[in-house]
Amino acid sequence: MIHLLISQAAASTSSNMLLWAFILLGVAIFLLFLELFLPSGGMLAIVGAAAVVGSLVCFFLHSTTAGLVALGMGIVFGPACVWLVFKWWMDSPLGRRMILGGDQLHLDQSEEEAHAASAHAMKERANVHGDLVGMTGIAETPLRPVGIIRIDGQRLEALSEHGIIESGSEVTVTEARDNQLKVRLLDN
Repeated sequence: MIHLLISQAAASTSSNMLLWAFILLGVAIFLLFLELFLPSGGMLAIVGAAAVVGSLVCFFLHSTTAGLVALGMGIVFGPACVWLVFKWWMDSPLGRRMILGGDQLHLDQSEEEAHAASAHAMKERANVHGDLVGMTGIAETPLRPVGIIRIDGQRLEALSEHGIIESGSEVTVTEARDNQLKVRLLDN
């Protein structure tokens, strides 16, 4: 399709070149916008880039001045427009749903609130067993270095700090981080 448009433009007069340049530019913008929504593997972007090049060729065929103006505007405004579109896209609800997978928590909150909620949730997950630090329990299985301990009737997975701890040994919890308990053999 783009090849047909370019060949038609080449056969046209100089006054029609400007029309073809704007048509190709419109096609390019449409295809690049469509690339955001359709999974084409970049093919729409490639065809859109070819349409931009064809548009520049048509501008230069119309006149050197028009070509240089279009090229200069493309160099200056092209990256700025791409940056603005992606900034808008990332902040839009549709863009967040497509990129983040529809995380409803982040859609209804400001960015700072979302980061604070995420950090708080991670801290709570990381410190699930924080209240067990300093408590003593019994090793139900050998800890080589991981095994099962029992504290207050609750079976928990634990990691031995130093070497192997035999089952039936009394242990104390020294650290609780990332849902992992570290224990040490209790000195009698």
